Amino acid sequence: MSSIVASFNIGSGIDTAKLIDELVAAEKTARTKPLTARKTALDARISALAEVKSSLLGIAGSLDTRLKSGALGLLPASSDPGRVAVARLGDGPANGFRSTLSVTRLASAQLLTAAPLAGEAAPVGQGVLTIALGTRSEAGSGFSFAGDGRSFAVTIGPDNNSLAGLRDAINASGSGIVASIVTSAAGASLSLRGADGAAQAFTLSAAPASGDTAPGGGLARFAYAPGGAALTLATAAGDAALTLDGIAVTRAGNTIDDLIPGTRLTLLRADAGTTTLSAARDPAALESTLSDLATTLGAMRSLVGDFRRSASGDIAAGALLGDPTARGIDQGLARLVGAAIPQANGMRLADLGFGVARDGAITFDAARLAGLTPARLADAEGLLKTMAAPALSTQPNRLKSLAELATPAAAGFTSQRSRLTGDLDRIDQRLATYRDSLVRQYAAMDRAVAASKATQEALTRQIEAWTASLSR
Repeated sequence: MSSIVASFNIGSGIDTAKLIDELVAAEKTARTKPLTARKTALDARISALAEVKSSLLGIAGSLDTRLKSGALGLLPASSDPGRVAVARLGDGPANGFRSTLSVTRLASAQLLTAAPLAGEAAPVGQGVLTIALGTRSEAGSGFSFAGDGRSFAVTIGPDNNSLAGLRDAINASGSGIVASIVTSAAGASLSLRGADGAAQAFTLSAAPASGDTAPGGGLARFAYAPGGAALTLATAAGDAALTLDGIAVTRAGNTIDDLIPGTRLTLLRADAGTTTLSAARDPAALESTLSDLATTLGAMRSLVGDFRRSASGDIAAGALLGDPTARGIDQGLARLVGAAIPQANGMRLADLGFGVARDGAITFDAARLAGLTPARLADAEGLLKTMAAPALSTQPNRLKSLAELATPAAAGFTSQRSRLTGDLDRIDQRLATYRDSLVRQYAAMDRAVAASKATQEALTRQIEAWTASLSR
């Protein structure tokens, strides 16, 4: 309304809309400037603590990844990987070892072959083949079989009465027997392979359907049982035979996980030779890890120090200047070097060559590491595992425990920021009320001034009329 009155030049003549904007802006600046400055400072503190926490968790995660990869643990080795291959199993060997292994026989799977048919579509006869699993033994000119109770029925009917249908039915039986068809100049032959190990042999018993007149004897052509073996035994099922440090042992397969703790053996060749198996740590991998850790911990202290710096010249103060949490994290990083780790028989990073320079930098001297015994190298791995372990309030020497120091501080700052945001919102609400009040006041003033001007103009016109009449 005040702007309308001013446009007709009957009000005060003052641009009240602009004046109100300026008064409200001045009031807002006076009230919000200190709060906004505090909120900006809190945002910087929250961001800085988040960066410190994230960096510490990143260091711990990287260290944990190296540990889980096995690079710092005992690494099994084989003197002849072409005969016996070795690999870490789980956490790897708990202790170093040196053993001699000889392999006299590899584990094998029973392999049966059938006489060839004209092709994959050739009928095989209807009925049921029963597969039984167990142990096969040579017996005179034949063999004996001791089943273990596992049996599987393979049914052949009109819809799958073919060599391909028989193959597919066996593969779908759940017996573990793998059926395949090999095509040669003689025709298509069915091949059946079981799993490795003497106890994984199998027999097949045929029960042709009543009235089945398939050429060549029907399903009986695929029988293999004591006293009735139509299939040919290409390879017998057998266990692996080996000798470890003079002790003869057998295993059902060629991949062995239960002979040397923490070590997987893969038997690849059987002969009269011997293979030396051992486990030792890789000093170069441990040195590289410790050197990287010293560098990252030093960078971490620099980051915290940058956030805690005082203002100097054109350089503003750090976001965490005077912050007790940042000071505690920095002191915790420095204490890591000299902290004895109970889980590592009291070993310290200082025992591995770590040090703290006068300027606060964390250093690493590889020469000290080189003189450690194998037992102390195991302690070094235990120390690093502790440092990379999940946060625990009673274990401040863990990197994640140091990182968690930032959590309550950041939560406190976040709470303060929320209260400031609420205060700023309330100021905006009060300023809106203040603006409405100013609009009403200036509108009333404009109306009063307009009325006063109208009276003045009326009096002026009356006086002018009187003066004109007297002059006549």
